[in-house]
Order: sequence, then structure tokens, then C-alpha cells
Amino acid sequence: MIPKMFYRFFWIVLLVFSLPVQTQTQNPRLNGGWVSDEIGYLRDSGALSEINEMISELEKDTSVEIAIVTKLTIGEMNPKEYANTLFNEWGIGKKGKDNGILILHVFDQRRIEIETGYGLEGVVPDILCKRILEKFIVPNFKSNQFSMGMTLGSFAIINSIKNPNASMEQKLSIDEFQFNFADLPASHYQDKIKTITEENFFDQNGIFARHITSPTNSIKEFFYFWLGILVMSISVFLGVILALLRFGNKTLYNFYNYFGRTLAWLSGIVATGYMLVSEIAESDTSYSLLNLLPIGIGLFFVNGWIQKKLRNNPRKCPTCKSKMIKLNEKQDNKHLSKGEGIEEKIKSVDYDIWECNNCSKITKEKYTGDSPASTCPKCHFNTFQNIRVTVIRSATYESDGEELHEYECANCKHAESKYVTIPKKVKSSSSGSSSSGGGGSSWSSGGSSGSWGGGSSGGGGSGSSY
Repeated sequence: MIPKMFYRFFWIVLLVFSLPVQTQTQNPRLNGGWVSDEIGYLRDSGALSEINEMISELEKDTSVEIAIVTKLTIGEMNPKEYANTLFNEWGIGKKGKDNGILILHVFDQRRIEIETGYGLEGVVPDILCKRILEKFIVPNFKSNQFSMGMTLGSFAIINSIKNPNASMEQKLSIDEFQFNFADLPASHYQDKIKTITEENFFDQNGIFARHITSPTNSIKEFFYFWLGILVMSISVFLGVILALLRFGNKTLYNFYNYFGRTLAWLSGIVATGYMLVSEIAESDTSYSLLNLLPIGIGLFFVNGWIQKKLRNNPRKCPTCKSKMIKLNEKQDNKHLSKGEGIEEKIKSVDYDIWECNNCSKITKEKYTGDSPASTCPKCHFNTFQNIRVTVIRSATYESDGEELHEYECANCKHAESKYVTIPKKVKSSSSGSSSSGGGGSSWSSGGSSGSWGGGSSGGGGSGSSY
């Protein structure tokens, strides 16, 4: 039963984590900032620190959170959908206030999106977002002054939030503020896209494609993955060697079933789990994780073949050392007692009967069935089953519950019953926090490191191409 638990757990883990990852963007709050600058122009020009300081001051004074994200590429995803998904994954803005804003720049699509939370749609309406894009961001972006455009656009939004009762024209009147930043040529960032596209090619073609193209780096980076694969391979190889022997016995079967097979599945789970964590942390998509499926499928069928061979390989007669023949189900029933027959009938035990060709010696091998049962205290066969559970009193947060468990032997009909105490329910201590990827965890204002506040997007804002 233990090996079955391992390979079932393997499939559950693999299927859960192979679901598509919608957004994989470095969360700047983990480092105490507000800007995730994948393109790099804000960092290269020095605008990054300026914007971080402006947003930190705004958050300290108003609790409003602004996220700036620059992406070289998001593949074929729609920028508006990406912005909305990322906003809600992070939880930008304070929980209950929904006072967050996300400015997203996707370089290869030449697109800027402003996404607003519910709580700011009155202060920063869609039309104001559109005007900020048209007046400050798009003109500068068209002339490759990305840092200038992003800084002016951010300042205009901050000015609007700090002056909620001002007219739209007053909110847009920031011409007297000048920021001097010099960006590198646009071709510099275009070359970075080519590099990412090449890396994504290998991501899309799977984990093993990357490992084959750079085996040295692969072994260093994914040491525990390859260690798990090595241990798994050695375990399976040992099982294959045992399965190819001319004669078998139950000891060999048990050795592989409870040691080799378990070790193979355990090392496979470790290797897969390590790779899952690495891929989710490093890639924009978990599509390549599907390449791990052959590991599980191959392991499942090879293990099945090994177990079948070890159980069915001819036995040597303990008396005359001649070859023994395994009897079929109908023939072996003649050599089973009534209790043993019932064990097979309820599938708690499966018996293999071997007969010697030379001296007609009979040997009996006992294997765990698909529906194990307890040993009956009276007849001592594995036929003691829980036939009924009756709830006497349900458990509550204030008191324990109680159930009546009734058992009966399928062979001798011996019956027993016992009362089982069910522990009282325990209230969750995580109330008030969220388990989502972006928001709901602890928050410290004033620009300290941590998470976002747990806000959500109202779907408002605006977008423009340049």
C-alpha cells in the first residue's frame, strides 16, 4: 500500500502544478520597492529610485499603492488581461479600500496599460487615465524617452490622488516639474527581447531541451533534479535485473516492492517537485512542465512490468529444485481453505499457488490485495471489516463528537463494535488574511518590504499604443 500512495501523490502533484501560470513577474514588494523593471530602462537611467520615493511618500500619506511593471514581452497574452490578472494576483491596494493602481508597459507590443482599483475610480477615472497616457507617456515613448514618460505619468497620477477635488485640467498641470533622465537606445532593449525569445523557445520545447543544449549548467542548476533521476534510474535498473532472472521468489518481489519501487517513486517525486518549484519561479509559463509526464508514465509502466515479472517468474521447487508452475485462479482455489477463499473473495489477500512439475510439491504465496482488511481476533484471517459507522453526536467547536464503529468478520461472522471520540473542531487562526499570491499577508506601510495590501482591480483604467 505504501508504494501506491507514492505514485498517486506523484500524479496529484504533477497535475496541480502543471496548470498554466498566468503571470510570472518579480514582486517588487519583496525587496521593499514598487517597481518591477524587467526592461531595465528605469534602472539604467536612474529613474527607478525617483519613482520608488514618490510612491513610498504617496503610500505613507494616503495608503494608496502604485505598482510599475515593465515587461520585455508577455508572449501572445493581451496586455489588458495581463494587467488585470497581475493586479489581482498581487492584491495591489489596501484590502477593503481597493486603492491600488498598476501601470504596465509591454515593450514588444508597444503598449501601456493603466489598471485602477475600485476605490480610485472616482479620483482617477478612465478618462483621466487616457489623458495622462496621451499627454505624458505616449509622446515620450514615441521618442524613446521611456524613463521620462513613465516618471511624468506616475507623477501625474500621484498629483491627481493627492488633489482629489481638483479639476481634470489642474490634475494634468504638472508642466513645471521636469525630470532629466537619459535612456539607452531602444535597440539595446530590442536585443534583450531576442535573448528572451531564444530562452522562451527552449522553455516551450521543454525542460529536457534546455538541459541537452547546456548540460554543464543544467547539472549545476538542477543538481537535486538529476540526483533524484539518478536514484530513480538505479532503483528501476535493479528491478529490471531482478525481473530478468530465470527464477524468482517472493523475497525478491517483496524486496523490490517495498524498497526499490518505493525508492524509485520517492526519488521521482523529489526530482519532479524540485523542478516544479524551479520552473514556476523562473519561467513565464509552466507549459514545459508537461515534459515531466513521461517520467511518471514511464515509471508507472516499468514498475508494473517489473512487479508482474517478479511475481510470475518460475519458482524452484524447495524439495527437488525442479521448475514449478503457477496455477490459474480456478485451479488454485482447490488448495485454499475456506477462510483463504473468503480473503480472496473480498480482495483483502491474493494467493499464488505454485506446483512442482516433478514431485507435485505445492507452495503458497500470500500477497496484499486491493482492499486490505484487519485480522479477525477469532479466526485470524484477514477478513475483519468495518461494515458500518453511525454518528452518535457531531463534533462542534465547543465539544467532541462520537461515532459508533461496527466490525464483522466475513469468514466466521464474529462481530465487535466500539465508540470512537471525534475531536472538536478547531477555528482557523488565519482569519483576516488571504492565501492568494499577491495580497492579504502582513503589511507595513511607509515603503517597507512585505506584500501588497490585498486590494482588487475594478477593471477600470485605460490603455494606449505608441
